[in-house]
Amino acid sequence: MPDDSPEIEEYLEVVYRMQERGEKATTQEIAEELGISQPSVTQMFKKLAKSGFLEYVPRRGVSLTKKGEETGRSVLRKHRLLESFLMLLGISKNKAHGEACKLEHSVSDEVEEKLRRVISSSAGGALKRKNLKKITLLKPGAKGKVIFISGGKGASQRLVDLGMTPGETIRVDSNSSFGGPVRLCVRGCCIAVGRGLAEKIFVEAD
Repeated sequence: MPDDSPEIEEYLEVVYRMQERGEKATTQEIAEELGISQPSVTQMFKKLAKSGFLEYVPRRGVSLTKKGEETGRSVLRKHRLLESFLMLLGISKNKAHGEACKLEHSVSDEVEEKLRRVISSSAGGALKRKNLKKITLLKPGAKGKVIFISGGKGASQRLVDLGMTPGETIRVDSNSSFGGPVRLCVRGCCIAVGRGLAEKIFVEAD
């Protein structure tokens, strides 16, 4: 089985998602997530551990190595970009998620970059909206739908890694008037984002 097979990528993406949410990736949890038997998951865990993608301790779950984390993050980032692109085409979020699951393993780094540019360019016109605000201007408890991410490739890629893609709703958990990081909640996770990076997120406030 090649290191970049869709099956391996699927496992690493699921484990990465769970670690991102602060959940423990156990055999049972992964089996339920993928809809397969626990023995099959255990067998794959052993293969992935042998290939250096994760650390596996029976009955205690797994944790990704740097190699596994990089692969899982890459697949998830492509998935999120595909979701955003499909939603720009008018496809519902639920259907876009399913289609992105099918396509994410076929997206090259070159196509990923072009997707990012198309999404950024398409969302750019939304800056003309009167109710568009930087998320750093929202008060704690307020929510907003991501419309546009300014800045270059590095900032855009970092925010996509954090799940903050156009179309996603973000809730401000804390936002100090004295500067410093902003705590944002998206896709079931709450994370502290540096103010400079957070200021690149433009949202349509609820």
